[in-house]
Amino acid sequence: MRNTFGFVAANCLDYTDDGAQSLNTSSSYAVAISAGTNGTYGTFRVTKLTPHPKYNPASFANNIAVVQFENGGRPDFVNYIASWRPDWKDLYFVRRTMFNVNTGGWNVPLVTSYSSNVDAEGCSRASAVFNSNQGDFLCNQLMVPSIYNSSCSVPFGSVYGVSSPNIAIAALYSHSAVYSSGSDGFCGNSKTYSYYTVMRNYMIWATTVVGQRTPVFHAGSTDYKEPSDPNYSMQIPSVADTTISGVSVYGGDIYTLKPKNFENETPSMSLTSLSPTSTVPSSSSSSEPSLEPVVVKKEPHRLSTMAIVALVVGLVLALLLAVWLVVQKRRMGKPSVVSRVHWWWFFGRHNDRGKESDNSYAMNQFNGRPPSYLTDGWVSKSQKSWEPYGVSQNFESDR
Repeated sequence: MRNTFGFVAANCLDYTDDGAQSLNTSSSYAVAISAGTNGTYGTFRVTKLTPHPKYNPASFANNIAVVQFENGGRPDFVNYIASWRPDWKDLYFVRRTMFNVNTGGWNVPLVTSYSSNVDAEGCSRASAVFNSNQGDFLCNQLMVPSIYNSSCSVPFGSVYGVSSPNIAIAALYSHSAVYSSGSDGFCGNSKTYSYYTVMRNYMIWATTVVGQRTPVFHAGSTDYKEPSDPNYSMQIPSVADTTISGVSVYGGDIYTLKPKNFENETPSMSLTSLSPTSTVPSSSSSSEPSLEPVVVKKEPHRLSTMAIVALVVGLVLALLLAVWLVVQKRRMGKPSVVSRVHWWWFFGRHNDRGKESDNSYAMNQFNGRPPSYLTDGWVSKSQKSWEPYGVSQNFESDR
């Protein structure tokens, strides 16, 4: 959220007990940041972790934690939270990965646009906590290829609310409910629903943890309501309700959940498997981090047969018009200063220096400049000047 603290899913942390009440203090963490062009980039040591006090690992209710870390670059680094759901005209699901953790090498983000809950009934059947707290989750079946195995798909990591031209982070990946049909579990599934925790209701709690107001974005609607409960908690379903026949639940580091055949495979990223892709709109403030869009190769544009024919016909007509004008000019003999059109800008100077005496009045009137009848001015014998209609012409460059 700022250069020293942010949100993370609580099930990404290491605990010493099954109830996720005691953090394993022997585990060390670091935060990797790549925030576009605002200067914040690198890996920073985590100094404090605070899971939500009502985090329930059995159901994934309140699956969120505050992570505090060493100064992460520029103090004006801000990642705004989209705090008002009616503002979201669209949602961008984003998956960010690193190809080298030690050197901080990032893959290009995978981004796609999708509606919030495509199959609310299916999402409810697969997850009791979603069924009881539908306003606190986003759910869909969107997946992207794993960096370990392109045939094994995984969920996105975060969701951004879009209120064009602004974007702000709205939700973090929490867990997936998998209808598994094979021995590979997550990677051998027949249907997967993924759930993302909406961050809005946890902003006041986070403020009490870090002692700073969490940065929020909303469009200024008169209906906007600021969250105010520092003790906010989802409804936690019973253990019996969380057990659903035929459904396995996964969360945390889903990249460790790979088929046995791919345990020794080097991580890689395929950028061509995601469809559709979308360019993320730019944010309205230079201090807001922006997302790099997925790079999509475009086929070179080819002119159609009709376009080529039209182009050729147009060129022929233009040439015929030019020839006609030249012929007309020669037939007219000595021209009138007022009406004669001089195409010196197209064919070269009309006035031959050997015939200056024939046009002495015109040449004297314009101080040696060729007489012209232009769309932005006119010539009159009664006026010893050229009157512009708005666009000034510099004839000196033509002498």
